[in-house]
Amino acid sequence: MSNRVDKSIAHRLAVMLSPEFGDALSGFRAKRDGWVKLPPEIEQIRKNTGLGDSYVLAYEDENRILYCLFKTIFPVNTVDEIKQQNDEFMAATPEERDNAVNEMFVCFQSEEFDLTLDSLYPKTEADCEAARKKFEALSSEEKTAVLQTAQYFLIYFYGFFYNYLSLMVHGQKLTTLVPLALQGDKKAFCKAVHIDRNLLTGHPYFKDTYTRLQSGDDPGFLRSLLYRIGNPHTQGKIRFPVLYMVFASLDSSNWLDDFTASEILDICDEAQLDRFQNRIEDESSLIKRRIEYRRFQKYG
Repeated sequence: MSNRVDKSIAHRLAVMLSPEFGDALSGFRAKRDGWVKLPPEIEQIRKNTGLGDSYVLAYEDENRILYCLFKTIFPVNTVDEIKQQNDEFMAATPEERDNAVNEMFVCFQSEEFDLTLDSLYPKTEADCEAARKKFEALSSEEKTAVLQTAQYFLIYFYGFFYNYLSLMVHGQKLTTLVPLALQGDKKAFCKAVHIDRNLLTGHPYFKDTYTRLQSGDDPGFLRSLLYRIGNPHTQGKIRFPVLYMVFASLDSSNWLDDFTASEILDICDEAQLDRFQNRIEDESSLIKRRIEYRRFQKYG
């Protein structure tokens, strides 16, 4: 986005999103030696909805990811209306998109608004069976609308999760790296693939480039790409995944350095982070963790 969201909105988003993304990150960080993979439940939902790897197209524009969140919360009734609104949004100018997204975020400040991953997919067998029966009882049109909403949510979830991960690891979001790669930046191309390998199968430009490189067109580029593909997402252990997601959320909207330590502690308290477990007992400790986060961006 060209402009920052309001400070209060950045606060709200950090509280809302960080626990979900942090839990997803912490679930496999210790046992996969730096390799990041989303939980199998989420991957199965992506498969069941037929979304596939096409969600990576959203990396071309961060507002597209945010728009998918909007459509998850406020779905329309038909596929044709969804397509029309999506086309209108993507045809708008960057400034118009920024304004639309900022207006959308005003809704998120309501105390009645609460988006959690648990509320969007069932985890227990009983819940899954109940959800299946409920889905089967829907009309064909209603099923299509439900699947479309699920796809929108998955695009948002995958997009934001890997965007935050990229920001933590490379200091740049995928929504920065992918546009640079499309302009011919080879380093950005390799960094983007390092974060989300599905770019090589879900994005036409990345897929075609990878095919071309395997024919021996640019050996140096191919070596750099294979090096990234063959290495885990993080070299170092992420000690405080949920806290780092708080930092990444604020960093994503260019607010991290402008929030005081006290204000960030308030966010952590609202997001129910354990101060002792995250070593943020006071403002001085929080500042140290923020410095460590910046260091991780350089060497993680």
